[in-house]
Amino acid sequence: MATTPTQTHALFTTPFSHTTDFTELADNCEHYAYSLVECDDITEKLALCGRLSTCLALLQPTLHEPVPAHLLPHFIVNDLPARLPAFEPESDQLGQYCQVLTQLLIGRALPQEMARVIEDLLCELVGYYADTLKAPRWINTPEGHIAIN
Repeated sequence: MATTPTQTHALFTTPFSHTTDFTELADNCEHYAYSLVECDDITEKLALCGRLSTCLALLQPTLHEPVPAHLLPHFIVNDLPARLPAFEPESDQLGQYCQVLTQLLIGRALPQEMARVIEDLLCELVGYYADTLKAPRWINTPEGHIAIN
């Protein structure tokens, strides 16, 4: 799936602030990370990283706050979802991620080939992060809402 300039431009102009719902910030993070992997232009990559960094910074303080009342219906389900968020990279991918991170720590250098693998890892991690944040948290039972573990 190639990112068109129009889609990328829309990502650069998408408004968000400290008042943006955490679910929307999580969606934005996911869009920036996926676009980063698809992008070949270094200037756009830097801009996407900047937007992603800003969204992540805005998202971080919301992690320990209660879910806002207007969002509760999105997190309460009658049945457990068929799929819950999971980080499941292919084993060869995970091995490459680990090796590249180790080499970065040892060499403190970031050759272009390694940068691509780091972008893939970032994309996987951000996707997992966003899925985890947006997953249902309670299930309806005759006894009331019960936390999903």
